[in-house]
Amino acid sequence: MSATNSEALSRLVALTADGYPFANLQKKLSADRADIIAPLGAHPVIVKIIADLRAQKKLSRTQLIVVATGREAEEIAHTLKSFDPAAEVLEFQSWETLPHERLSPNPETVGKRLKVLHRLNELQENTPDHNVFVITSIRAALQPVVAGLASYPPLTLTKAKDYFLPELSLKLVELAYHRVDMVTKRGEFAVRGGIVDIFATTEEHAVRLEFFGDELEELRPFSVTDQRSLDYKIDELQIFAAREIIITPSVANKARQMMHEFPNL
Repeated sequence: MSATNSEALSRLVALTADGYPFANLQKKLSADRADIIAPLGAHPVIVKIIADLRAQKKLSRTQLIVVATGREAEEIAHTLKSFDPAAEVLEFQSWETLPHERLSPNPETVGKRLKVLHRLNELQENTPDHNVFVITSIRAALQPVVAGLASYPPLTLTKAKDYFLPELSLKLVELAYHRVDMVTKRGEFAVRGGIVDIFATTEEHAVRLEFFGDELEELRPFSVTDQRSLDYKIDELQIFAAREIIITPSVANKARQMMHEFPNL
């Protein structure tokens, strides 16, 4: 969006905030509930105004916005980024499967959900000095989340640090990554000597890790279509799990006990 359009949107928000209804709303910002009725297209404007009013009163800068559908969540997120470029917009997606179905959600969906939960856990410890909008659909808000899931940080691989390759492979399996001969989609990894290919659930491209002994020498994103490296490098890779359950020793033991009860799983 151009700077001119951005300024016009900012003026629109300011003019709307000067109206009597919002002057009345300021009195209710600290209340447990405030009912606001507005046309669908005005929702991003209202959210931005409420965020500004809360900032003036030194209230929490984090807002949870629950909308009807995932498509509406995407549209509001895009609009809020235009209204407030400095804001942090977190989209908490819903599973594309139902809880009773014997199907796992897409690894990309799981990774993005875990990334949002982890970020919210960080924000509890460090109060942000910018607006944070958490946008989710009703379906995503109603789906259960394993208690304490946000407390488990992602696996972070950093250039020039040492990692034991067999242990790294086991860790990726624990995070529900599938070991394959050639990485083609998110949630997969491949090991060839001192080279490890990983397609993390939240990354746009797969990454090739090159080791010299135990030292991680280089991280190079590559295209899964032709397996060729891209023209840039990175220094760090965060790997979020491909499944919303942490395989602790107690969970693994319980799974072994239930194998005979549910052999088809």
